[in-house]
Amino acid sequence: MNISWETVLAYVAGAVIVAIVAYVTHVKARGVTKIVINSLAGGVFIMGLSAFNIIVLPFNIFNALLVGALGLPGAAVVVAAAIML
Repeated sequence: MNISWETVLAYVAGAVIVAIVAYVTHVKARGVTKIVINSLAGGVFIMGLSAFNIIVLPFNIFNALLVGALGLPGAAVVVAAAIML
């Protein structure tokens, strides 16, 4: 499994954007923690699927931003798109 730095940075950027939006909209610390954990869980889920060759998922900037911003629902969208295509 070869993940480029651009993909990792895009994932982190997505998570940071979500955290900034949550902070600006005055979401409580508990809500921000849930959002960050959801984003990390989505990233781990995608990497786990690819690491064990369960499904071949392309690691690109769009997918990393989607999973970083939406978390597990974003990971589900990426998996569904990969299955349909």
